[in-house]
Parts: sequence; structure tokens; C-alpha cells
Amino acid sequence: SARNRSWKAVVSTQSTGTSIMIVFVLAASLLTLVVSCPPGTRLTGTRGCQLCPKGSYSSREDSPHCYKCLRGSYADKEGSTQCTECPTNHFTYFESSESPEDCIGPQLVIKTEDGTVYRFLNSVETDFKLEAAPGTVTARMGTWQITKSTGHQFDLREGESEASDDLSEITSIKARFNNVFCYTGNGEGYAGTADTTKYGVKCLNWDNVASMPDYNPGHNHCRSWGRGHKEPYCFINGDTDPRAVPCTVPRCVWDVDCKVREDGQGYVGEVSVTRGGTTCQAWSSNYPHPHGYNVGNHNHCRNPDTTESDVWCFTTDLFQRWDYCSVRTCEAHEKKFDYKIPGPRRPEEQFMAVF
Repeated sequence: SARNRSWKAVVSTQSTGTSIMIVFVLAASLLTLVVSCPPGTRLTGTRGCQLCPKGSYSSREDSPHCYKCLRGSYADKEGSTQCTECPTNHFTYFESSESPEDCIGPQLVIKTEDGTVYRFLNSVETDFKLEAAPGTVTARMGTWQITKSTGHQFDLREGESEASDDLSEITSIKARFNNVFCYTGNGEGYAGTADTTKYGVKCLNWDNVASMPDYNPGHNHCRSWGRGHKEPYCFINGDTDPRAVPCTVPRCVWDVDCKVREDGQGYVGEVSVTRGGTTCQAWSSNYPHPHGYNVGNHNHCRNPDTTESDVWCFTTDLFQRWDYCSVRTCEAHEKKFDYKIPGPRRPEEQFMAVF
């Protein structure tokens, strides 16, 4: 009948619609299975590919995670396939840096009277030439040693400027790293401007720390004041009273793990054995060899009066007064600081994922 024919038509239409829907779902599922996420993204399952945010990267296809940029590098755009390294001997205090402005290190600006600007991020100790013109030298970041052809040598501390009648007189510029951008020993000599803890919390001003009444420098920079500390630290607010927390300052390498100059001047490392294997005598002791040096309460190799060709020490051998020590010379490619980052080298194993 007409009525039955109508019912059959409806059933046929519904069946066709269901078949189309099933085919569509299967096709979508198959499409999802064959989608490949390119480097710079992470695979998010049913949501497809998602760009890695600033400060992170992924270097391979179908990566399940985006990985944080290591200290000393940054990613300033979304979808990065690798992090950009800071300039040589510059670093970032934290992981996941998003801007080249996060790179910390020496920066010297020389500006001529006519407005020409020269920027320097590392030392230039040979073949340094500027035009014969008046101008201004400014230590934008860190402390710099300036040497002129007249023999005049002086330091410019961070924020200081020096006017010059003739910039061509400058023959070398040398950035100071030790105890400015990194610390030596237990950090007692650190005089840099880092003011953030390893947890990313800003330091309190020392003047506002009641438990440190004898230390009032008028700033919140990390220091290693007092006994019992192994690295620069500062105070942050605790549950009841301020508490001491380590800072982000890296450890110095040059003139600590190796010597910069062949004669060892400036070396402050901890080698305390002579070339022949004899233990060094403490500089604060006059036994077994009396002397008049005031180098410190340790027995580490030094070149205190700069008259010797290498670092040396008095020995604990009654029959040998002194001897040279074996300290390797720093290689030009070596970084001047160390973050003490443990663990394997592969990014997927070494760094925590952002997602």
C-alpha cells in the first residue's frame, strides 16, 4: 500500500544517513591516525598538533612533549624546533627563557660624539681599533677593565661612564667575570647584582632582615656573608621569619678549574699538590718552611708575587722548600661559568617537559 511504501522510504533514508555518518566517522578516525605533528609542536591525541609555547621546543615529529629551554638559551617565538644559545659567556638565570633580553653577561657601549654606537659583549684584548673621535664609554652590564695607549688603565663598574677626548687611544677592553657574573670559592667575594633565588623569588633587602643586624649594604643582591655558606644566597619571606635561600649565580670556571694566564696570576683554584705529588704547606703556617707570605688560610697553589713562571707552593717535605704545581691553561672555547647541571645529555631525558 501507499502507507507501507512511505514507511519503507523513511527506513531507507535513515539507513542511508546512518551509513554516511559511519563512513564519515571512520574517515575522520583514519585521518587522525595518519596526521603527523611536525617539530615545534606536540601531539595532543584527539586535539591534533599544538604549537610549543615560548621558552620551549620540540625537535622531532610527533613529540609527546615540548621541552624547556636550558639555562643559557631561549625561545622567543611559539613553535620553536630548538632554543637559541645566548652569546658566548652569557647566560640566563632560569630555564624556559623567552627573550634574548634574559641573557645576562658583560655589555660595554661606546658612543661617538656623532652618534655612532659600538656594542661589545666580550673582551677584545688585541687589534682593538676605534676612530679618532671624542665619545663616551659606558659599562652597561658588569665591570670592564679599559686600557689606553698612554698606559692608563682603569675599571668601569656597571652603570658607570667615562668620557674620552680620543676613543682611538683605547687599546683593549676586558670584561671581568669572576665574582661579577659567577662566584669563586664559597661566594664570599661575589659582588654581582643577581637578586633572585633558585626558586625564582626576588630577594629581600638585607637591611630588612632582622636576623642580620650587622650586615646593611642597602641592596637585595645575593651575597655569601657570614659563615657556613657554600654559595651566594639571600633571604626571602618564610612562614614566620625570613629564611636564607641559595641564589641562581653560577660557579666560575676560569681561574678556578684552570688558569687563564700561563704564569697563573689570578688563579684561585684548589689544586694543593706539587708537580712531584707532594702536598702543599698551608700559607698560614711556617712549618716546615718559614716564610713571609700572607695568602690565606689554605694550602692551594698560587703565584702571589708574580715573579715565578707558574703557580707554586711551599711543600710539606722538610728537604724541599717549594715546587711548581700542575694547573692546566683554560681553552678559549671553554665557558667561564658552570651551572652544575647533573644528568644525561639527551634533552628528552635531561629536561622536564612543559606539558
